[in-house]
Amino acid sequence: MKKIILTSATALVLFSCTNLQTQLPSQNKVVVPNVKNPVLQQDNFFLNESGVAYLYDLIQRDSSTNSIREYLPSQIMAPMEVYTGETLIVNNINADRVKIISSPIKSDFTFNINNNNLTFNSPYQGEYIAEIYSGFAYIGTVKIKNKLKYNFTEKDNYGIILNGYNNKNLDLLVKSAQLYLAAFPTNSKQKDVAFMVLDLSSINGNQLLINKEIRYLKENFSLNEDEKIKLLNFEEKSNSGNFVINNYYLDYNRNNLKLNTEIMRTIQRKNNANTDELQFLEKFYGDSQSSELALLIGNLYTQSGDSDKGNYYLSLAGNASSSNSNFLPLTSPEQETSIPQTEEVYTSPVSSDSSKDLSNGIDALNRKSYNEALIFFNKASNSSADISEVSFYRGKTYFSMNNFDKALSDFDKVSNPGENTSELYYYLGVIYHKKGDIEKAKDYLRKSRENNPSSTWGRKSSIYLLKL
Repeated sequence: MKKIILTSATALVLFSCTNLQTQLPSQNKVVVPNVKNPVLQQDNFFLNESGVAYLYDLIQRDSSTNSIREYLPSQIMAPMEVYTGETLIVNNINADRVKIISSPIKSDFTFNINNNNLTFNSPYQGEYIAEIYSGFAYIGTVKIKNKLKYNFTEKDNYGIILNGYNNKNLDLLVKSAQLYLAAFPTNSKQKDVAFMVLDLSSINGNQLLINKEIRYLKENFSLNEDEKIKLLNFEEKSNSGNFVINNYYLDYNRNNLKLNTEIMRTIQRKNNANTDELQFLEKFYGDSQSSELALLIGNLYTQSGDSDKGNYYLSLAGNASSSNSNFLPLTSPEQETSIPQTEEVYTSPVSSDSSKDLSNGIDALNRKSYNEALIFFNKASNSSADISEVSFYRGKTYFSMNNFDKALSDFDKVSNPGENTSELYYYLGVIYHKKGDIEKAKDYLRKSRENNPSSTWGRKSSIYLLKL
């Protein structure tokens, strides 16, 4: 059999989703007869390790012909078949945009309409379904079956992938994995295969492959905590130096304690943080109340030039002074999967103007900068400010963060809500509903409505009561 030597970079090029419309003048046209929509045949191929390179060569050759398979507008509402590597075109249709309904993979394929011409191209086998529209008017649904010219078994292909991985043969693993993705893109093992490629690519220092597999995993799978930690560790390892944590990981979820801890450790190791990373740490601190985390945040804010926040968080760290720039010793994720809880202590390192702190907190709350708001409310609570008013606004902040237990704790300290009575009762009604105490929820919502039925909160309470 004919064999070729392909680098992993070539493998990426082979299945990259280049828009073939730019090459149309040199393409060979395959016109489909208008009598019916044909069923395209596939050649059976027995796949073994030596045959991987040969099949790779065949697919590359087919893709390089840049063939067009053209359908007529009258055929568009019946399923249309096309070989991978070909570009399907339907000219002069009464539509100007597509809405993808389903596809074997979420990205890296072409399915669009330009100048009333529909174009499709994908290296991945499977059915692609899209609705087509003219403006806002629905025209119909288009189904395209994208088929490899060669048919081989999933079992044989996956066995070669395992051999490539176990023998640390990156070249064989990449080629067989790309064939697997092209032929079986919806198979449940695709995520495992991508992690295998990522693992060997990291060992070999192949940054191009690392970035590609990480992007593929993020775009096509819902990853659990452990899987996200793996990706984060791969990214950190391959981006030593000026490493910035991608926002993909910074979508804070208080239930992801292991992931949150690993993100904190990653920031701690690199000893710098941007605004998004600092906001993540503040959200984490809002739930963990860890002195170690407070020290980290305080040092990072001081390092960035924000002495007010730096001093505040350093004061929460206990005995650490604002001049202490040393971080606590690192522990690995295996050694520590949770952050120790400490008693919440709000001690301002400098004297504060209580009314100014309260005003700044309300302003931050209105801007939905909740962690910033908590800083000011906590400072105000340690001064001569009205504890009832501070507790109301801090409770409102926790409510906005969906931290209902802390919100309830603060609301219980509100002795004189004044003009905020209806609003307070509304929050209490919602909280008790979330906790499953329907009778208490109804009681507070009725109190809110009765206190000021024409107010925003009275009306919202009336609407909420209809749900109960």
